[in-house]
Amino acid sequence: MTIFSKIDSACVLMRELIDQPVSMQEIAKKSGIGYSLFRRLFKEKMNCAPVQYFQELKLHKAIELLTTTIPVKEIAYRLDFESPAYFSARFKK
Repeated sequence: MTIFSKIDSACVLMRELIDQPVSMQEIAKKSGIGYSLFRRLFKEKMNCAPVQYFQELKLHKAIELLTTTIPVKEIAYRLDFESPAYFSARFKK
């Protein structure tokens, strides 16, 4: 497995763990890469930091969930945002 395919698998892992509290250090470890190298290679391949990519995934998932009858507060907690207010602020941004 090449190093960049490990970044691809990290992206898949982020999508799978979107509703769980997970750190980028954990994602790097599960991908078999040290955190510093993971962060550098991720940014090189994806043109953004891993945390930023994960937040964007969460916001896209939130858009999907907002079309349902699930309350905003529950969506915020389900996607592991700090609070509904923080979720709203991030979503508006």
